[in-house]
Amino acid sequence: MHNLNQVLLPKQMYEIFRNHKGIRSFHHYCGGYAGAQHWGASTSGDNGGGKDALFDQLNLGLSGFVNTSADVMEVNDTRAGIHMGFFLPWVQVNSWYALHHPWYLSPVEKETFRFYDQLRHSLIPYIYSAALEGSQTGMPILRAMPLVFPDDRNADNMIYQYMFGESLLVGVFSDSIYLPKGTWINYWTGEKRNGGKTAHCNVPGNRGGLLFIKNGAIMPLQKTMNYIGEFPQDTLLLKVYPEGHSSYTLWEDGGKTFDYEKGDIAKTLFECDNNDRETDFIISPCMGSYSGIIKNKTYHLELNVPGKPSKVMVNGSPAENWKYSESGRIILLASRKDNEKLTIQIFRK
Repeated sequence: MHNLNQVLLPKQMYEIFRNHKGIRSFHHYCGGYAGAQHWGASTSGDNGGGKDALFDQLNLGLSGFVNTSADVMEVNDTRAGIHMGFFLPWVQVNSWYALHHPWYLSPVEKETFRFYDQLRHSLIPYIYSAALEGSQTGMPILRAMPLVFPDDRNADNMIYQYMFGESLLVGVFSDSIYLPKGTWINYWTGEKRNGGKTAHCNVPGNRGGLLFIKNGAIMPLQKTMNYIGEFPQDTLLLKVYPEGHSSYTLWEDGGKTFDYEKGDIAKTLFECDNNDRETDFIISPCMGSYSGIIKNKTYHLELNVPGKPSKVMVNGSPAENWKYSESGRIILLASRKDNEKLTIQIFRK
């Protein structure tokens, strides 16, 4: 029963909540055996938030575990622990033992914690979409490099980095990072780097590690919130990094019941086509539905484009609510009703 018990216990917890409450529960288990991921979240237990915990996360993802975490900040470099901890599928701050309450941190570390906490809250649509996709496909949120880049032999043994979802490349406990083929954007500086080689980068003093965005990424974010549900989900921020043709599918559901198992899932396809003279961004009609879906949404788009546009069109008409920032981004508000298709065209001279 030794190994089987590690599956039966989380299964028992899961089934009690499901059968008696009818809603999804959250419980985690620091033991486990093959199949335990079906019934609850997983944590690396007492391995801390350092390298051992990181290796656990990589191996768990490769073994079909989607919802994993570790004790955040259980390392000598608190900022490095915060950096890794807030880019895990779920975040566990081990305050009962090590007194890692944010208000006990030094001023710099406290500000670092606040920054990553707010960043993670803004990334909830991106993270939840990856979680929902993972429940249907088995693809983990935290993805070891060889899982995402199976044909790149240089990625086979990259153990101090991983993909968080499909667009963010996270580097931990190292000042170097391997960038696979393509173009990558340094999240801290905005600098573009060509892939296919290792990059050595400085990390700002109030940050804890390296972070890159895959060029071509389309990332859904939400308003900055202090807690989930503080504001309605009627506005979605889309950060777009145009490169050739790229696409992203946002997965959504009701978030509480098990109706997603019956197919109550909504998917929205975003596509971007970019060349020297024009950038086209298309929001396709949402496919599927679920209880509580918001049909009329406002999209706050931020598109990184090479130069100020001469004209911006939405569904063939001149756009009014747009501006060009000093950092080289088009900032545009576009609303849609009744699930209509939206086509944004950005023309350059």
